[in-house]
Amino acid sequence: MMVVKVYCQIVVILGCLCAFSAQATPLDKAEAQRVLARSASAAEAVSYTGNYIYQSGENIANYKISHAIENGVAAEHRELLDGEPREYLRVGDKVSMYPAQGYAVQLDRRYTSKLFPNHLPDDVSELLHSYGVSKVGRERVVGRETTIYQLDPLDAYRYPQRFWVDDESGLILKWLMMGMRQEMVQSFSFTQIQVGGKINQKLLKPIYPLRSVKVNDGAVLDLAEDKKWRIKPTVPGFKLIKKSTRSLPHKSREVVHYLFSDGAVTLSVFVEPMNANIPLGLAHQGAIHLYARQVDQYLLSCLGEVPAVTVERFAKAYTLR
Repeated sequence: MMVVKVYCQIVVILGCLCAFSAQATPLDKAEAQRVLARSASAAEAVSYTGNYIYQSGENIANYKISHAIENGVAAEHRELLDGEPREYLRVGDKVSMYPAQGYAVQLDRRYTSKLFPNHLPDDVSELLHSYGVSKVGRERVVGRETTIYQLDPLDAYRYPQRFWVDDESGLILKWLMMGMRQEMVQSFSFTQIQVGGKINQKLLKPIYPLRSVKVNDGAVLDLAEDKKWRIKPTVPGFKLIKKSTRSLPHKSREVVHYLFSDGAVTLSVFVEPMNANIPLGLAHQGAIHLYARQVDQYLLSCLGEVPAVTVERFAKAYTLR
């Protein structure tokens, strides 16, 4: 029954994409900023509780979320309802998780504050350097009236994104990343929600033994300060938001991880000792593209849910000093 339900949801989503694509109306920059700013603010300022589904390729996960404002402080609780238990609690700037082993060192504040439905950056004007905004149509989502908008890339380096905004609250109720052929790549969608009103405090109580996680402020980093690499990306709009040394799954050696973002999407560059067993060049799975190249004794790989030209240009932006 669950498979049938999810299949029907996908059919409806794809049907909406086709039905509304011809009706899109571009917004001027002032109106676009107003729409984005309202939704960015609503995700933090509005109280709500409900369930949502995340889908990427064949991966589907169900989440329960509650978000409340108490005495001017936001409290947010998330629980993964499928597979191994996972839980997340944020109260103001303090974050706790279960399990927390993978985040024992640090967690970037952008991660803590930009989980669905809060996908938009704090400064939405930065987003408008890389995207335009179109009004696509109207549709009911979980019984609520919404207006459908789309982030339209201003170049060939990123994918379109579509989002459904609750007319009453400004909260984003559904978010889709689309490929170059308007196909669905990734989706978040509420399946049930209560917006506004008093949120039962029991919904914000942890279920598992949570551990506090250190949260870093995550200022934008200066590429010129990298002591080993000259980094000159030719893709506009992306900024380096994190650099760390980490171990990747199935890799015995540590790699240096550079995380870039344009405000709506992220991509990663990994630098590690050269491994002859890893093929060079371009590879992809769905909308995820990977480009790997050798630089002296290093393997440099760029990975992201972006077009092939984007990962290739980022991989080629690195040269040794």
